[in-house]
Amino acid sequence: MSQIKCIIFDLGGVIVDFDFSNFYNSIITQSPVNKPQTPIILEFFRQSDIYHQGLINDKEFYQLACDLLQVCEIDQEHFFTAFNSIISGYNSEIVEIIKKIKEDTNIKLICLSNVNSSHWEFLLNKKWDFFDYFDEFILSHKVHMTKPDEKIFHYAIEKAGCNPEEIMFIDDGLNNIRSAGKLGIIGIKFTNKENLVEELKNLQILEN
Repeated sequence: MSQIKCIIFDLGGVIVDFDFSNFYNSIITQSPVNKPQTPIILEFFRQSDIYHQGLINDKEFYQLACDLLQVCEIDQEHFFTAFNSIISGYNSEIVEIIKKIKEDTNIKLICLSNVNSSHWEFLLNKKWDFFDYFDEFILSHKVHMTKPDEKIFHYAIEKAGCNPEEIMFIDDGLNNIRSAGKLGIIGIKFTNKENLVEELKNLQILEN
């Protein structure tokens, strides 16, 4: 019998799929500062962390993008349409695994995500059924913390209501896994469905 009492799933890159091509083509390539020697898209996403933490609102984030990318001729609606197109769909195979854990075990399921308010509203409007399988959502823009800051993992442990070594954390980011691991959480770096199933079997969460 598994000793795991809670599984924390990352959202983007594990459950939700990303495609940056439309945002890049619609916004980044229009920027006059998008030169080969200037990795402007990296700087943009680095600056976006304050938006993920909910420390600025949609209008302020749009203005930040205007100032940084110098694309103020693109209106706010067009910008957010392109920005939200980064979310391209979801991984149905992973959702099936989550559903099976929900139906077959008493393990608490938490979704922990660095997600901004615009992407979250976009996701909610999709009405994808996997939201129903989670007992708790820890969203960076609501709690004003982002991974890999250890503070958000302390918060997650509180919400899990068990010891860190009874928690499994699945994320595609190695820095996030390492940060959680420092607190005793069992981290699984997500690569694909097959590896995840093997890890879940090893921990006796799924049957062999």
